[in-house]
Amino acid sequence: MKRISLFFLACIICAGCGRPDGVFHLADCHPHADGVTDDTPAFRRLLEAVDAAGGGTVTIPPGDYFLCGDEPLPLPSNTAVSAVGARFFLPRTLGDQARIILFEGRDVVNFSWTGGFFRGYCFHPDGTENTWEPNVTTRIFVVSTSEKGTTDRLTFRDIRSERVAGAVVNVIGYTGLEEDTAENTDINFATNVSVENCTLLQTGKFMWDYGYLWQLLVFAEDYTPAEVAMAQKYFFSELIREKIRISDGSDKVYFNNASDPLPADQTLCFYNDRLPANIVKGKRYYVAESTPEYVTVSETKGGQPIVFDGAGGGQLKLISNLWHAFMDLYAPAGAGPGKGCIDLQRCKNTRITGCTISALGDAMHVYCSHNNLIANNQILGARMGAFFLAEYSKNSTITGNTVDGTNGSRVLSIERSNEDVTLVGNIFRNGGRGCWINQPGNLIIQGNIFVNNTTKGIKDPRQGRRDFKTGDWQSFPELYFSTYQKGALYGPVILSDNIFVTSPEAAAVIHFAENGRDITASGNIFKGATGLVLMDEDDDSVRLTDNAGCTVRKGKDPSVLFANE
Repeated sequence: MKRISLFFLACIICAGCGRPDGVFHLADCHPHADGVTDDTPAFRRLLEAVDAAGGGTVTIPPGDYFLCGDEPLPLPSNTAVSAVGARFFLPRTLGDQARIILFEGRDVVNFSWTGGFFRGYCFHPDGTENTWEPNVTTRIFVVSTSEKGTTDRLTFRDIRSERVAGAVVNVIGYTGLEEDTAENTDINFATNVSVENCTLLQTGKFMWDYGYLWQLLVFAEDYTPAEVAMAQKYFFSELIREKIRISDGSDKVYFNNASDPLPADQTLCFYNDRLPANIVKGKRYYVAESTPEYVTVSETKGGQPIVFDGAGGGQLKLISNLWHAFMDLYAPAGAGPGKGCIDLQRCKNTRITGCTISALGDAMHVYCSHNNLIANNQILGARMGAFFLAEYSKNSTITGNTVDGTNGSRVLSIERSNEDVTLVGNIFRNGGRGCWINQPGNLIIQGNIFVNNTTKGIKDPRQGRRDFKTGDWQSFPELYFSTYQKGALYGPVILSDNIFVTSPEAAAVIHFAENGRDITASGNIFKGATGLVLMDEDDDSVRLTDNAGCTVRKGKDPSVLFANE
């Protein structure tokens, strides 16, 4: 009788895609494996059987699997998945604000996934045949955590991807707050999360970059008609006013300002046709007076109206709310959640090691996470942040990484209120907007090499970025410190034995914002176009010793993008 029961159980397991002793094989679920026909039903049968059994060992054999992504597939606890040699294909066409999560779990414990290649079609501004909209978000593995649940011991290794429009690995701890803060204690961390030896190329949520679409519109003569048409399609059209009339000797800018009037002190810039001699294309001006028929503009907030030296052309336009137009459109309107090809939020005991990644947005995003080891990775480029240690993280070791910004935004960001960070023995090169350190506490930057990370200052429309405050080209230091809270302190900081090599467009080597405490910079070598270190004129908190090639200049805070206003 017992022998018959065991035989009957084995038959049931096999019918449900399983085999005895907790071993499961996708082949038992009869996938098409042709890369065209949707294999979601076979995967669902497989993973639901694993979940019902309380976990197991899963084999996904080599083959091409198309997954439509209409509903996430479950990630069961106590499971080890091997997908070596398997290739997964997402839908070729995805429309406006499309969202896909391939595999999803909540409160997952003791889970690993090894191998597999995931192919998407993330939007690329240089692409001629984009089949995904810019605001498409496709994530592969998403694990979340409930208020009282446990997410623990997750390992993702040897996974490959290309042009997935979102995180391949996204693990999220719980908080009951709408927004995290440095003081937030209402967190249930996901714990012991490892991402090892993965190769994730041109992967992560797509981002335009700061000012990209604005620059295409305002300086359209520098770009192709296709590029300008793309900007016209995806820019905030509600910020554009047309049929602008400016007369010589007048101080009035005439247009229909009745239905959505521009308020006093609103910012704007002019473009698209001939301008008066005393107006700079793309430069920020302020609304001085606002009526339903016209506005007057001034150089400064609350300043005197400008009297125009010459008339404007008949096709003149303006863009209003320049901070919104330039800074807030770094990501496409309607984009989905998450950042980077690896996105760890509210995690504890994380390891990102031995990976090779590049991104069409941020490359990686480690947010509000504790006890982080990020080591021996190769970052090959990013349109936005190449290396991103995001807000409120603690106790992070960053070592042995080579980070190439490829003219993206910041090559290194250590964001708001990171504490206890050690950055040792890394190489950062070819970034666009330098390295940004925002109100850190207990930071060591030692033995790193920084080379040519200010390429957004190159006076070339294919590499450089214009500044909406001046209409001229932006300029950044290689490394700059800032605060995000008015009057806040930052430090202690040890900055020692690094090599900085600057190019001609660099504003300085280092900029220290005011209100630092216990700042030491020693034994650094400054080479290249500049050796400037910029400090606030009233700041005596920085101790500089034995920095070869260093020249100190004190003055008012020179930061143009991140100063408190």
